Amino acid sequence: MGLQNGAYLSSGRVAGQTATFNTGSLVIDHSALTSIEGAAIKVENVLGNDAFTDIHVKNGASITAGNGNILEVVKGGHVSFTVDESELLGDLHSDPGSVLDVGLTNGASLTGNVFGINSMTIGSDSKWFMSSPTEIGFMSLDAGTVGFTGDGFHSLSLGTLSGSGRFDMRINLDNGTGDLLSVNGEASGRHRLRIQNTGTEAVPAEFDPLRVVHTEGGDAEFGLVGGRADLGVYSYELERQGNDWFIVGSGKEISPSTKSALALFNTAPTVWNSELTTLRSRMGEVRGQEQGGGWMRTYGSRFNAALESGVDYSQKQQGLSFGADAPVPVGSGQLLLGLMGGYSKSDLDIGRGTSGQVDSYYVGAYGTWLSEGGYYLDGVVKLNQFHNESKVAMSDGTKAKGNYSSKALGGSLEVGKHIKLGDEYFVEPFAQVSSVWIDGSSYTLDNGMQARTNQTQSMLGKVGSTLGRSFALKDGGVVKPYARVALAHELSRSNDVSVNGQRFDNDLFGSRAELGAGVSVSLSERLQVHADFDYMKGEHVEQPWGANVGLRLAF
Repeated sequence: MGLQNGAYLSSGRVAGQTATFNTGSLVIDHSALTSIEGAAIKVENVLGNDAFTDIHVKNGASITAGNGNILEVVKGGHVSFTVDESELLGDLHSDPGSVLDVGLTNGASLTGNVFGINSMTIGSDSKWFMSSPTEIGFMSLDAGTVGFTGDGFHSLSLGTLSGSGRFDMRINLDNGTGDLLSVNGEASGRHRLRIQNTGTEAVPAEFDPLRVVHTEGGDAEFGLVGGRADLGVYSYELERQGNDWFIVGSGKEISPSTKSALALFNTAPTVWNSELTTLRSRMGEVRGQEQGGGWMRTYGSRFNAALESGVDYSQKQQGLSFGADAPVPVGSGQLLLGLMGGYSKSDLDIGRGTSGQVDSYYVGAYGTWLSEGGYYLDGVVKLNQFHNESKVAMSDGTKAKGNYSSKALGGSLEVGKHIKLGDEYFVEPFAQVSSVWIDGSSYTLDNGMQARTNQTQSMLGKVGSTLGRSFALKDGGVVKPYARVALAHELSRSNDVSVNGQRFDNDLFGSRAELGAGVSVSLSERLQVHADFDYMKGEHVEQPWGANVGLRLAF
């Protein structure tokens, strides 16, 4: 520790002798060097000759400067300053006429500005963080990183650039400003730009290309980390124009953050309808029964969506439904009323590491009536509580997340007729309409993106028919396999979503075809087991598979 300087090195006469020394060295190895008022290290060439000084900071050493300057080189000194496997905070100064060469290696980091230095070499995953406009004669990167930090935007001017490394930069397309790497001579090597991704930026629909790299020549190549820069709603590309590289608006696409919001807001209706399918199967198995019972079904499905907005995602759902029902006396026919509840979990794969999850809790009431002539009427009312969460992998590799809750209320009404054919065959033509309303929701990702929807609605109309046959077993049981075909049409067309104030059409309007098959087995007078399998294909949606299995115990 020193009051003025932690270490002071000079070229000059040794006391009492006429000889001079022109070289010197300082090694700070796993130690701490501190100054109270001045620079931590000061190198001064008293004689004005070609004195050379080698300074090596290594193995987790620390340096603290009273005036913020880790190193000052004055009066024509020539210094090689190497930071090896250590983290330093402070500035480096070299006055005119002096020569300062800086090297960072083996994961070293320097957070501070440099003034008047001749060259900088950054390698071995080392990093330099700058926070003011800087000029350096020569820069060589070997898997090293330069980070633009601090208030406002800055320029880094280099005489030459070589090697291979990364530059962490920031831009603002709204007002056309940003950090700039300017090579005033030859630039060579392959380098990556990591443009700071954000969910908040409001970028105009059209803007002038923003220059982020300038060179005077050479064979250097620059590319974006992740291939794109996420800036608010969209992701943008880097384009070479002559010897310069620009962020451009052509070729933009919806950013991963936006995709996650659109996918989450669109998932609730598919979750709701998948849960409804299990209950529809339940009513089919008990319709016309003279006794009630308790039941349980577990189910799973996969769902692929391609939205009008250009967002594609897949959804895997699994869940459990349970309930109980009892017959109710009516004037004619048979009526069964019941209560049910359940839980399902849906995992969304939105691509390139971006995902979502929807936890759904629900309760409901249902009823099925069968007339003496075979006509039936099924009704359902269901209330859901959704907890929605997204995890976003932005193009530059940084993460973002957000969550929100929403409620849903929906119902279904189905009419049809059970027609008995010869040889224990039967057919059931039917028509169904179901609708669900999900309340308006908004949420903010922790990268600043804001998404909102006033209300999400699905109204699905369906017509189809079921064909099956009953087989009596020798032990008194009954096996009833069936196949079903249906045509459905989504009627809702107004599920708009706003992302950072920009509107997106998020509906699944269109027709779809459905195929299904299943079997119910009566193991005894009181116990039945069931299995159903479904496939669906539409203009914007596909369900490659859906399955549910369950059991019923009659009271």
